[in-house]
Amino acid sequence: MTNREKIIVGLAALALGYGAVELLLPRAKVAPVAQPQSLEGLNAFIAKVADATRSGAAEAGAIAVQKAEAAWKQDPFLDVQKTKPAEPAATRPKEPARPPNLVYNGFIDLGGKRLAIINGQEYETGDKLNPGGFTITSILPTRVVIVFAPGEGAPIVLPLQENE
Repeated sequence: MTNREKIIVGLAALALGYGAVELLLPRAKVAPVAQPQSLEGLNAFIAKVADATRSGAAEAGAIAVQKAEAAWKQDPFLDVQKTKPAEPAATRPKEPARPPNLVYNGFIDLGGKRLAIINGQEYETGDKLNPGGFTITSILPTRVVIVFAPGEGAPIVLPLQENE
């Protein structure tokens, strides 16, 4: 018999012995706690709490319905953290709109040289685009960043649009 088998047989014997002790020895009986004869005070307290709960729920429901029906100050689905307050038109710099005819079709990586194919023509970083005078500031496999004039205005991101 191996050590493992000896341990298993020993544990089984201990479990059998514990079961026999629990089954055969009498247990101490616990006397039941005497219940008070008068439960009127407890019943009155429960009824009072139930009434207060019902009236509080009705008031909360009425307030919720009243707020839902009132005019809302802002759109509840508007993500306030991502929006910026609008600047007055006088302080806002003029930014050109993204020309609808610029499409980033492809990306070529030739060693240390990256080329972007925009409207079928190849451009490098720093080149000016033919339609509109935009300058390429960054070429990545998934997008190209262009600006109207370097250092002015917000950059425009052209995502890669592959044709199948």
